[in-house]
Amino acid sequence: MRARTAALSGLMALLFCHGALAKTVQVIKIDGIIDNSVSGYVKSSLDTAKKTGSQALIIELDTPGGMLDSTKQIVQDFLDSDVPVVVYVSPAGASATSAGMMVTLGGHVAVMAPGSNIGAAHPVMMPFGVKYEPIPKEDVMMEKATNDTVAWVRSICEVRGRNADWAETAVSESQSISAQEAVKLKVVDGMAENLDDLLNEFLPGRVVTLKAGSTVELDTKGAEIERPEMTTPQRLQHVLNNPNFLLILFLLGVLGIAIEFKNPGMIVPGVLGACCILIFLVAPQLPVNYMGILLILLAFGLLVAELFIVSHGLLTAAAVVCFIFGSLMLFHTEEVPNVSPSWSVILPIIAFVTTVLLVFGGAVLKAHRQKVMTGREEMAGEVAMAETDIGPEGGKIFVHGEYWNAESDSPVAKGEKVMIKSVNKLVCRVEKAGPTPAGQ
Repeated sequence: MRARTAALSGLMALLFCHGALAKTVQVIKIDGIIDNSVSGYVKSSLDTAKKTGSQALIIELDTPGGMLDSTKQIVQDFLDSDVPVVVYVSPAGASATSAGMMVTLGGHVAVMAPGSNIGAAHPVMMPFGVKYEPIPKEDVMMEKATNDTVAWVRSICEVRGRNADWAETAVSESQSISAQEAVKLKVVDGMAENLDDLLNEFLPGRVVTLKAGSTVELDTKGAEIERPEMTTPQRLQHVLNNPNFLLILFLLGVLGIAIEFKNPGMIVPGVLGACCILIFLVAPQLPVNYMGILLILLAFGLLVAELFIVSHGLLTAAAVVCFIFGSLMLFHTEEVPNVSPSWSVILPIIAFVTTVLLVFGGAVLKAHRQKVMTGREEMAGEVAMAETDIGPEGGKIFVHGEYWNAESDSPVAKGEKVMIKSVNKLVCRVEKAGPTPAGQ
């Protein structure tokens, strides 16, 4: 009995020690634009890593950039963190441009996968959200924005011991470099083929400096990977800030309203279109370039004009050009430079919208131009047979298999053919029909 109790106690002690010695790392992935939902996700992940005693928070990064305010908040959280932060630009082909470069430089450890790139962080100024071309460097406001960003990036590099001179050129001259060049220029700390290589080969034994000068040696070899997920509100907000999703939402919204105007009374396209545009304007935190909106609306106007004017496709071609430039400019503002929908989304959605509007609009226009074939309006101009004598006091005619009351200003004898001039309250105004042309 005592032996059994001792064995059980030893087993429990062994399990306890194993649990106490278990190593974990928190791994999150950022593969879209950097917005407020991402900054909230990073902060909550840092809190989780601290509570669980994780060796580090590893951020797998692939981003074209994002909102400057959110980027500064993320970097500030890095600088105040009690947990080592490793920014890993991956997989091969990934990029850390614009705001992504600043996030990478802010990590305690910065690593890149072979084939990835970093840089291109020049600020873009667009007064009133309508000018697409960046303002020349000589402009006072442009110079102030650039100098402010340069000073901030240099301060990050000085804290992390990275190449501040190159970071300055990335901001002032939009310079971008490969992973190999980044390592050579000491912009990042090294390269790793994959996450396993990063955890088991690159990070173990590396000493990092946390806030207040304290240091910690990373021990990630064999660590268990935990992946905290975005909360539902964060995920929803991140989707609503996706430029591809917003472009589709806006184009479908305008298309729905255009269809409703073209064929009033359908209700559903108009309601859905209005909802899409309302969500597009209200829900996202991503700033909108109003010149992009105007170009897209102009494109719709050109497509509608194509239905009424024989342009041999020139108006459609002009509309497609406006669609493309409007889509590329739609989110290109000083707050989120270098962010735009991808070509894999732009081309298909433009083709879909153009086809639907031309085909559906053409069908509706053709239907409107055709003679009415049903109801009272259809009977005007029809030839009928007088079933009784007809005069101002009335009579009967037979048309379309039905008997109708009829009136005529001039006498019509029974059996004569009459032509219906109009229908008013189930009474047909008729007149004698002319002679039937030969061959009919």
